[in-house]
Amino acid sequence: MKMATDPDSLRGIRSGRIVGIDYGHKRIGLAMSDPFQMMASTLDTLANANRPHAIEEIATIVRENDVCAIVVGKPLHMSGDEGEMTNKVREFVGTLADKIDVPIFLWDERWTTMSAEKLLIETGRSPSRNRHRIDQVAAAYLLQSFLDRIAFLKREEARNAGLKK
Repeated sequence: MKMATDPDSLRGIRSGRIVGIDYGHKRIGLAMSDPFQMMASTLDTLANANRPHAIEEIATIVRENDVCAIVVGKPLHMSGDEGEMTNKVREFVGTLADKIDVPIFLWDERWTTMSAEKLLIETGRSPSRNRHRIDQVAAAYLLQSFLDRIAFLKREEARNAGLKK
């Protein structure tokens, strides 16, 4: 299984759904794109107490939805430095990569949880009572950022192809 970190490798993603994962100590938030890779939607929150079960659930989602790629939030400090949680995410990705056969990308997740909490507050929901929902929304923010980057690269590629004619 390949884990991609080079942004140029985004150009090679085939058509189909992409799953976004917000990995946490207690919960794993999931989001999924539409088949055209335009819009991210919340999907589910898995308990991380039983990691093998969560990995199997994700593998099932990948198989049943013809998922072509996965993007996992890469936790970074505001300075951009990696921390202990980044190592845990890499370990999780390694375990997941053994179970599935689609590329897995790590993507900067700074601000996703804060944005998700803000959205819940703006819609009248209590973040402390909706922790599972925050994880899903954070995964959707992460995935949407990833989808926006893919769309940008495709537009850039099309523009450059037009200039070469």
